[in-house]
Amino acid sequence: MHYTNEWDARLAFASFPVFRDWGEIVGGPPVFTHTGFACTVAPPYAEALRKNVAMLRAIGINTVALTPAELKALQPFANVDDLGAAAYEPESGYANPAAVVEGFGRRARELGARVLQWTAVTKIVRRESRVVGVETSAGRIDAGAVVVAAGAWAPRLCREMGLALPVRPKALDTVLVTRPPELARPHLIFIDNAGGTYFRPESGILTLVGVPSQAWDLDPDGPMALPAEAPATGAQLLTHRIPAMERATLARGYRAVDGYSRDRHAILGRVEGVDGLYLATAFSGAGFKIAPAVGTCMAELILDGRAKTVDIEAFSLARFAAGRSPEGPHPYAPRPDHAEPAPGRW
Repeated sequence: MHYTNEWDARLAFASFPVFRDWGEIVGGPPVFTHTGFACTVAPPYAEALRKNVAMLRAIGINTVALTPAELKALQPFANVDDLGAAAYEPESGYANPAAVVEGFGRRARELGARVLQWTAVTKIVRRESRVVGVETSAGRIDAGAVVVAAGAWAPRLCREMGLALPVRPKALDTVLVTRPPELARPHLIFIDNAGGTYFRPESGILTLVGVPSQAWDLDPDGPMALPAEAPATGAQLLTHRIPAMERATLARGYRAVDGYSRDRHAILGRVEGVDGLYLATAFSGAGFKIAPAVGTCMAELILDGRAKTVDIEAFSLARFAAGRSPEGPHPYAPRPDHAEPAPGRW
């Protein structure tokens, strides 16, 4: 739940109980694995991290700022030589994405929703200033409200109805390694701002590693091949923070794609001038852990006229024209995979 702005943090904080208490709220087997979490920064950003921890604690998030020595005491196998500080969340962990999607779909059907899998939306149908439905590969569906939650496909869908989104499809590269025997027990989840990666335990004795990618403007319907150099890059980043991972072995890897906004924050809310059209997209690789609260906020916005669980006004599409961003006053160094892409249209 560590963010440098309060709006994303509030969405994550509101989503956390859904994952943690899945059986009570959604029903079905648990989807959450408790591990603890650490966000690390280089020395120039240590004071910014402490200020962000204070902001997060004011929201209600259980987090503390640690010195490198204190992080080393928690994770003795970690290299902390280049760190200035770390934020630690003892209650945090990760959820199984496939189980979450299956569970939400099952519960939606139980409550009367119709879920059409393997059905492509090909067009948003507009009549004058109002959306009236969508065209799909299974035929037209009439609707008084349409939420564009299409990730990397959102710019294409909106462009076809005359709406330009400041969003570009970008690759997300991931490798999984089998940990050596001395690291058989799960480690903390790390967002390693100092090193430029993130990694977390996966089921069994695997660790999932995010590999920075600068592959922009992909065709989301095209082939998604992991670059040949990605495993080596991931290994270098991982072993820098946990040297014992030099004895890890590659299990597998994959490339995915998401829509990244110009300021790397989600676009949420209604589209001014088009009645019935709403956006929940451009999560920029970070949408999963805030998804439960985003869904609740979008339902509130459609049914009640405003989001009440979390104020999502900071994420509106209109912010780009106004020159605003949800980013807080104490950001960290830009991540390598968030660097400005090669020239292209936003």
